Amino acid sequence: MKKTIYIILYILAVFIFQELTFRFCFPIREVENLDRVNYMKLYYDGRGSMHSRDRTWQWKSIPDTQAIFNHEMNLYGFRDKEWEVEKKPNQPRVLFIGDSFVEGIMAEYDETISESFEKASEEQNYEALNGGLLGCGLDAYLQLAADMIPVYKPDVVFLCIYANDLGKKTPVIPEFYLEPEFYNPYTPRLVEIIKQIHTYGPIRFRWMKDPSPYLPAVPDPSNPWTTFGDTLAGHVEPQLAEEMKKANINPFLTNALSKEEKYLKSPPLLGDAIPFFDYTCKQFKARPVVVYIPSRNQVTTHYLPYEKQFCLKNCPDSINLTLPQYQIHQKVIREQCQMLNIPFIDLTSTVKEKEDLGQHLYWNYDQHMRAKGYELLGKSIWEQWSNHLTTVTNP
Repeated sequence: MKKTIYIILYILAVFIFQELTFRFCFPIREVENLDRVNYMKLYYDGRGSMHSRDRTWQWKSIPDTQAIFNHEMNLYGFRDKEWEVEKKPNQPRVLFIGDSFVEGIMAEYDETISESFEKASEEQNYEALNGGLLGCGLDAYLQLAADMIPVYKPDVVFLCIYANDLGKKTPVIPEFYLEPEFYNPYTPRLVEIIKQIHTYGPIRFRWMKDPSPYLPAVPDPSNPWTTFGDTLAGHVEPQLAEEMKKANINPFLTNALSKEEKYLKSPPLLGDAIPFFDYTCKQFKARPVVVYIPSRNQVTTHYLPYEKQFCLKNCPDSINLTLPQYQIHQKVIREQCQMLNIPFIDLTSTVKEKEDLGQHLYWNYDQHMRAKGYELLGKSIWEQWSNHLTTVTNP
């Protein structure tokens, strides 16, 4: 009898040890079916599987800096701390949704817009979630809003629209909200791991997060120089073309300035994006706020000499995107927000003021911001939002 009891206790002890080990080494996200890859697939017509969860992604721009920026992702594939569905008592929660500027490309994690907002609002103890999606647009932002707002119940949602998000196509309005599937905490972790690998893809060992490049080098087919190298060559300075092939700088920068000139002078294709965002927020008692982040070329001509090195044929010297005809997107967004009584934060003048003082907030070749630029945006969003709250409370 005693031998049988010892055997049972031994098996039980082994099971408990194994279970604790697996739970520690292979953490599982709280909401099983929330995954960044779903929004990448939405935007890239199914080609988004590389953006899997719980990984570290690497971005570099060697002509700007020898520094290499590693983005550690949470279990959902976003550049943020781990998200908990249950809000902490007496801590308001805000959600930032946007593109690579919200994600914080070419800055450290604690220098991102959401983290800078959190620091600036320290006395009010805000929790800020970073829903930045590199390379995506309004289609993906709206679906992410539709999925995250009902689950995480933020008090405020900042929809951050960057200059290149508009003018290409009318955004598709989501047809559904996420029906969250929560994992069963009583399921053995090994069983849960096998299930999630089969359904959602690989689960990574807690300490094995070797960086993978966001931008692959030639001959990877996702690098445009692999297929179109001969065509692109005449548009880019030779030394920069070689760095693009090696993925030492964003290989998609070719003729970016001429494309930007085309889209910025065209009316923004907003469709029902802002009304849908407003409706979704109010359905779940969140305050909607729309933020506009300008392109560097909208606020200064300082970066044009660098831009033109990627645009040798299509960019005449007469291009100047600081002129009024290239500022119409902000005006249209403002008018829509006013009609819906949504706070609108236009960061154009905030950024322009610093650039006019010679405080250059963007990198020279890469179009993203330096750390001080993101920090300025996070702080400015907090200041303008808190001023709005004060005005509403004390009209």
